[in-house]
Amino acid sequence: MRVLFRVMAVVAAVGAAGCSSGDATSGAGRRSAEGAGAAREARTLPMPHEQCITGGTVATLDVNGDGQVDVRTQLVDGRPRCRETDANFDGRVDILRWFDPASGDVTRVEDDYDFDGRVDVVASFENGVIASDMMDTNFDGLVDTWRTYRGGHLVELRRDSDGDGRVDTWERFDDGGRVIYSATDANRDGQPDADDAGVAAPAHDGGAALATTTAAAPAPSAAGADGGAR
Repeated sequence: MRVLFRVMAVVAAVGAAGCSSGDATSGAGRRSAEGAGAAREARTLPMPHEQCITGGTVATLDVNGDGQVDVRTQLVDGRPRCRETDANFDGRVDILRWFDPASGDVTRVEDDYDFDGRVDVVASFENGVIASDMMDTNFDGLVDTWRTYRGGHLVELRRDSDGDGRVDTWERFDDGGRVIYSATDANRDGQPDADDAGVAAPAHDGGAALATTTAAAPAPSAAGADGGAR
């Protein structure tokens, strides 16, 4: 609820304000760009990060009028390439968005949900619609959950719940968000256990409980806290 509130507050403020242009440098160079996403991806990899503002023409915006820049947008040929947003006005970037130069659609979002200076969710978009994301659900800086979407709907979740570096929970969902497949790896061999692989999780099952928490966690939005051109 706190994250949703600050997102809505900044959207409203940006919509009523204007931008000025100039040169700026990014405060978001926190990680090297290391990919993740395979089902058995080692959890020891940090959340990936891409450099956003790299110089050139940068439009800036002071959302709350405190004299500090809250939004920076790098422009290429007058179009947004990437945008950094300080959504809680603490002087540190919380949200980063990349745009398709031709269509203006969002292609990638990085979000720091708990404002600790580390990315917690990295989402990829296709034609402006979320296609996949990866999450650090315990805020330790490491990837532990991967989600896949179809038509903007969550269809698959994979998770390393015990931190041993291998996925141990698999779930699939129908278009209504109901669990249609649930499996775990209790023997830690890196594969779904034979006794429950392919079995749909009943409503009281632990798999369904995970679907209610992790799977239902909000994905980054293409029209999020930094507003402006998409």
